[in-house]
Amino acid sequence: MLFKHLPDEIFQALSGSNRALIEAVLHDLADVFYDHAEDPIKDKSTIIESIEDTLHKLDTLAWHDDQKESFDSPKTIHDYALRIYHRLVNTGWLVEEQELYRVSVLMTPQISMLLRSLVEIGRHGKRNYGATVLSILSNLEAVAKQPKERGVTLRQSAEASREFSAHLNQILLGIRSLQRELFASRDPKAIVAGFFDLFVEGILIADYKTIKTSNNPFRFRRQILELTQDFLANPDTMGLVAQCYVDQQLITMAEAQAMVEKDCRDIIQTFSNIEQRLERIDEYRYRLEKRAADTARYMDSSRPGMANKVAGIITDVAKYNHLPILKEVVGARFVGMASAAQPTKRREPPPPRVMTPAEVSADAIKVRDQQRRFHEARQVTIPKMQSYLEKQMSSGNNKHILDFTIESVEDFVCFDHLRYIGSLGVSAKKLEDAFEIHFTNQYLDVHEFVECREFNVIRRSKA
Repeated sequence: MLFKHLPDEIFQALSGSNRALIEAVLHDLADVFYDHAEDPIKDKSTIIESIEDTLHKLDTLAWHDDQKESFDSPKTIHDYALRIYHRLVNTGWLVEEQELYRVSVLMTPQISMLLRSLVEIGRHGKRNYGATVLSILSNLEAVAKQPKERGVTLRQSAEASREFSAHLNQILLGIRSLQRELFASRDPKAIVAGFFDLFVEGILIADYKTIKTSNNPFRFRRQILELTQDFLANPDTMGLVAQCYVDQQLITMAEAQAMVEKDCRDIIQTFSNIEQRLERIDEYRYRLEKRAADTARYMDSSRPGMANKVAGIITDVAKYNHLPILKEVVGARFVGMASAAQPTKRREPPPPRVMTPAEVSADAIKVRDQQRRFHEARQVTIPKMQSYLEKQMSSGNNKHILDFTIESVEDFVCFDHLRYIGSLGVSAKKLEDAFEIHFTNQYLDVHEFVECREFNVIRRSKA
């Protein structure tokens, strides 16, 4: 049976009139017993002090005697703590062990698991699945590289996939129930408050906003599906992983093979239909947001008392099975044609487009290469100018402007910039130290190519 490992009186503490106090105490005791760095067996005084700390945080204290007990009604915080402690011991939540004069308190494994589950249900906070998907991918990659040694991690990936799939179902069912609850409400304030408190803070995934982006947590889905399908298609890998299951869990080979196949198919099923499930969640989310946005739009106004007036009108109109005919509503100031705002249309995603690589012709590639080489040749660099000068001045230390040769675009660019060496900046200091240029006032036509002032280039002496 499901409850055969639990005491019969386990839920009596949570069903009486004092269940609010008991619930607050158990919630804090969960942190005390779950501390991984401490001994799970606690002193009785430590537990009572923890209960007193919890009671100090509560606003009011009131004890209801549901049944006749030998204790008097508590009057101080310590009395309340003792009464709650004995209630937890009597109902089986806490177990006392006495060694001589020392009383220790502990929780049985079954009670600890029950309390942990109840705390998780109570928190029901946001979850971040980016790390979960990454852990599944890393485990599958480890199995692919070392199936015999790391094959047991396939089991962990399957458990994480099943837990993720179950949480998606919880989100979908939670949004459906919240939608029915909010749509049935006639109180605008309750609709807006319920949307933010129950949906935004409780149900929505922490990284939900990244699902539609390139950095979404499910961008590794294709790699996960490929690795898992390769496991099923490769009998050798399946055999090594199954042998790892046999060694770790002490089962037969047939049972291990069936377990490996089931784990792989669960992973494939989870990540294959994830888009359809996210689309359904997004559809319900859109309806909730639209209802909350419409309600907030009619409640929001800069006029004093406008929100209360509109809320009262909506509440009064909701009492009628058939809406009354309002003949003079258009002439009213606070409700008129301007208040009938159109709801925003839902933006549909663009249709899928088949991406085909564009083929570039050989002539276009040739023209592009020619243009690139031409632009590179036009670039003025100090190494180019130094190489040009060294080549031209190899025959002597003094050279006239008409003795320079121009054989290419690079030569023309270097020759044209010889006149501006002094204005090329610090990088041209090396050329100024090696060569000196003397200008005259006469203009010459150099090789019928360019007209410029006459100059002589003289190599400076190293001494």
